[in-house]
Amino acid sequence: MDTLDHLTLYFSKDSCAIASIAALEDVGVPFGLQRVDMSLSGAGDENYMAINSRRQVPALWVGGRIVRETGSIFHFLQQHFPSSRTLPTDPQHTIKAMEWIGYLGGTLHPAFRILFLAPRWVGDDAVAKKALWTHTVPVIEKLLHGIDGELEDGAWVLGERSAIDYYLFVFAHWALMLRLPLPPRLAAHHARTRDLPAMQRALLREAEQA
Repeated sequence: MDTLDHLTLYFSKDSCAIASIAALEDVGVPFGLQRVDMSLSGAGDENYMAINSRRQVPALWVGGRIVRETGSIFHFLQQHFPSSRTLPTDPQHTIKAMEWIGYLGGTLHPAFRILFLAPRWVGDDAVAKKALWTHTVPVIEKLLHGIDGELEDGAWVLGERSAIDYYLFVFAHWALMLRLPLPPRLAAHHARTRDLPAMQRALLREAEQA
């Protein structure tokens, strides 16, 4: 049985962990934030590696164990706080939620990682880094336009608001950080999600840790 009286979320600034911070804020459960810096070798240092050997964020410390990966954290929150809107409960929308988690985490996230952490693959080779950017940006733009085509005007990803909206926010946020244009429905979704009280609190708490 998990002990829920002390939750700590490990995060890095401007990482996908903002989705988990917003989800926790949405649930309303008290939790601590612990920032770990990101480097080419992973998040944090040897001390963080003792907590999460993968050296990735987000990671949620729950009593004596760690819950890793965004989708798992969403699922944990839905299990323990079933009245929350973290994930849908009906089977059809649950399947769609898992589909989105898999696609965002398995397809879109790795494409952005190439740009943010290019030296992991090509070292300090300026020509190679430029080539990575040249070939990766169109891929990301195509993926973002594909997502835009699946969104409806003024609606949330699954129709009803859920943590999937917080997760999609991450990638629109990254695109804007890289000065990539957002297609119209995705831009509108990003603005709606940014204005949600839970996301506003999450962004503020992240900024306070800077």
